[in-house]
Amino acid sequence: MAAIDTHKAIEKIMATGVSKETAEAIVDTVSSKNDELVTKNDLKLEISELRAEIKSEMNIITHNMKWQSALGLLILGLLIKDLFFN
Repeated sequence: MAAIDTHKAIEKIMATGVSKETAEAIVDTVSSKNDELVTKNDLKLEISELRAEIKSEMNIITHNMKWQSALGLLILGLLIKDLFFN
């Protein structure tokens, strides 16, 4: 989560000619939304977690596809046997 130095922010805003009350109101508004801000590291961590989840799901899907293919071949073999060898 990103953090800001509110005192420094107020001073910077006041240096542009804005009143102290206005500068405090601006910084207070920005600070109240601070919990919605994310850093690059936050995003990298989330992306890493999502990639791990996707990889896990893909492994499950691949495993299931192997079983389905094997069963499909078995059924095909049984159909061919019944068709040609009975």
